[in-house]
Amino acid sequence: MDNFGFSENNIQHLIIRYLDGTASDKEILQLQDWLIASPDNMSLFQQIRNCWLKAGNGYYNVEQAWQELNCRIEKQHFGKQTYPWIKVLGYAAAIALLFFVGYYSIQHEKSQELLSLEHREKIEPGSPKAVLLLLGSNEEIELNTYSDDTTFRGNSCFKKEGNTLIYHRNRDSIRQDEQNRLITPRGGEYSIVLSDGTKVWLNSESELTYPVQFTGNERKVYLKGEGYFVVTKQAGQSFVVCVDNTCITVLGTEFNVRSYKEERLAATLVKGSVLVAHQEKECKLMPGQQAVVDEDGIQVREVETMLYTAWKDGYFVYRETALEDILKELSRWYDFSYFYQNPDLKDLILTAKLRKFDSVEEVFEILKGIGCFDFVVKGKTVTVIAK
Repeated sequence: MDNFGFSENNIQHLIIRYLDGTASDKEILQLQDWLIASPDNMSLFQQIRNCWLKAGNGYYNVEQAWQELNCRIEKQHFGKQTYPWIKVLGYAAAIALLFFVGYYSIQHEKSQELLSLEHREKIEPGSPKAVLLLLGSNEEIELNTYSDDTTFRGNSCFKKEGNTLIYHRNRDSIRQDEQNRLITPRGGEYSIVLSDGTKVWLNSESELTYPVQFTGNERKVYLKGEGYFVVTKQAGQSFVVCVDNTCITVLGTEFNVRSYKEERLAATLVKGSVLVAHQEKECKLMPGQQAVVDEDGIQVREVETMLYTAWKDGYFVYRETALEDILKELSRWYDFSYFYQNPDLKDLILTAKLRKFDSVEEVFEILKGIGCFDFVVKGKTVTVIAK
């Protein structure tokens, strides 16, 4: 076929569409005819194709590639008879293609950044993750980056098993005043077995500070946020949980303590007995009772303990609970911000049982089904609107 039947624009579009995978069957046949017409056409196509492949990884220097291709075209020898239009076509196609792949590379990078941003901004359920601070040596350990059965040594003696940090008794090699701190972020949870065998489940956005080994006649730990305790009974050694100005003393029991910012401290007893002391006031709880501590003192009430402990077993259970309180807890676990189109919506009363590892879309569908409202989600921001 006569080469002059192909215009410059036609050839450059054919090559670009072929390399981009958008060429039709007819266009592919036309390109094949042009390639068969001359070995020089095939050579030029191969050079342009190589430039395209270089651009495929998203990092492409258009100016440098143009100079390289320019030099190669200049060095081409077409025999005794030369075809000036081929050189012109080479330049035109190369320029058009180089600018195109440069644009393509930039768009590809932007697309990847947007995909990455969308992934980062997607609301996901929380997961077991925590940071351990070894206060004696100023070390910081990201526990979720370590495999199971990892043993840490130094000033502390403990091991990671699954999603639990287990301390061992090792009184001889550890300083009496050694303290560690376990911190869970928003969207995180973790559990720990202290050196006395007491197990603590730590909820999202919480901190537990504790001695590496317990000594003396008191086992004292400090809590921020929420934790569920199963305390091992030790004769002559009481267990004390300190939250701000409140101390909860036990001899052997199961209980939940919740004390987030802007919330009243609530201690819920499941088994055994505890003594709650706040400033100069104190009260003793029996199973099924909850102590709520605020500026006015300590209030004791009968509760269904499951409503306050289900979080450690993979559920959020609400009974006649305000939407604001529900979203406050869900936002800590799913790590999102929320707003109301109408502030009155926050006072809606709901009853629901939610699986905490379900997607946020599934959780929202359940809530929407029992209330006259809807959710608009954009990234990690949720707006509650009236239906």
